[in-house]
Amino acid sequence: MNYNRTDAVSVNDGTYIGFMLFMALGAILSLAILHPSRVIREDGTRCSDMKYSMVSTELVEVVKLFSNPKMLLIVPAALASNFFYSYQFNNVNGALFNLRTRGFNNVFYWGAQMLGSVGIGYVMDFSFPSKRTRGFVGIGVVAVLGTAIWAGGLVEQRKYVHGPPTELLDFKDSGAKYLGPFLLYFSYGLLDAIFQSMVYWVIGALASDSQTLSRYAGFYKGVQSAGAAAAWQIDARKVAPINQLYINWGLTSISYPLLAVLVMLAATDESSKSEAVVEKEAGLNLPARPGASGDNNAGDTKSVE
Repeated sequence: MNYNRTDAVSVNDGTYIGFMLFMALGAILSLAILHPSRVIREDGTRCSDMKYSMVSTELVEVVKLFSNPKMLLIVPAALASNFFYSYQFNNVNGALFNLRTRGFNNVFYWGAQMLGSVGIGYVMDFSFPSKRTRGFVGIGVVAVLGTAIWAGGLVEQRKYVHGPPTELLDFKDSGAKYLGPFLLYFSYGLLDAIFQSMVYWVIGALASDSQTLSRYAGFYKGVQSAGAAAAWQIDARKVAPINQLYINWGLTSISYPLLAVLVMLAATDESSKSEAVVEKEAGLNLPARPGASGDNNAGDTKSVE
């Protein structure tokens, strides 16, 4: 739609109709998901013992999460996980490339996320027999790649300290000048996927029942959204792009050691242990969760949508 356009203009009605159709199709497809009560593991145990609680109970449990040591260790990662979108979209893709090239780049940005999620998923689910070892290795891999990508971003950003380039890059007409910034933007998409997949894996290792995990995931998404809102305000107030890069790099870097501490304290390789036992041995001294002693481990990776 934007291939022959040089300036951004309002999209037509067909764009919105297309989005609505895709959303409606997704809602219909969700009806085909098997109910958790009908999911049975290979050993004959049920995947989830679904117990519905009251709204008041959930509100109290959510408030408690703000004093939960495990959740506090996740806060920097949650803030960082969507914080970089405003910088990457506005000050990299939006500032360096022309209109049609931005759309072209986004195909590869989101494509890189598919590759990244598969790659880090293998590392954190199948690379070593020990769950704790996989956690440490996965965090290490993301830390190394993340540091390298942000360092590359700094090198590129320093070329535009005094403002964006006067000539925007085009994927067909700019030749070799286009390749470096394109690879950087592609790498940002890769980092987004591996970073968030890593955090979700760590969250999934903290508990063995879906109710607790849903609260943890909700806490993560709430803090994530708060971070994203702050980031867009920072960009709207014209904070220098290089300073935005430093903030993003700092938030992600702080997250790695905290997540490693969380894996060391809370992740366990023994499926027979209940969450309460793991917390006690980790020295977290958290209140016992009702019914925790009867939990079965749901496997290495937990789904926390």
